Amino acid sequence: MSRPEDLPPGFDRHADALAIVGGGACNPSGIALSLVHACRQVREAGGNVRIDPAVRLIGTQLAFLLDANADVADYGALMAACRERAGTTPPLR
Repeated sequence: MSRPEDLPPGFDRHADALAIVGGGACNPSGIALSLVHACRQVREAGGNVRIDPAVRLIGTQLAFLLDANADVADYGALMAACRERAGTTPPLR
């Protein structure tokens, strides 16, 4: 029996990245799950997720889909909206 943290049988992050981008994947949760699997595969191989091309390509598709190529002002607005909804206040400086 597989566990949720197990990689899917035969998972190949590079093929998955190409399928996601080439197929125009538009399901954020599915792409995010693929990103988790890809990161796990990189770490298990002793690699660096920040420079792995498959991880970066999957992350790029997710960012594109969510219009998350945010500038500083957009980033601040997103932080403020999340803080408001979470009921937290910004840290004191």
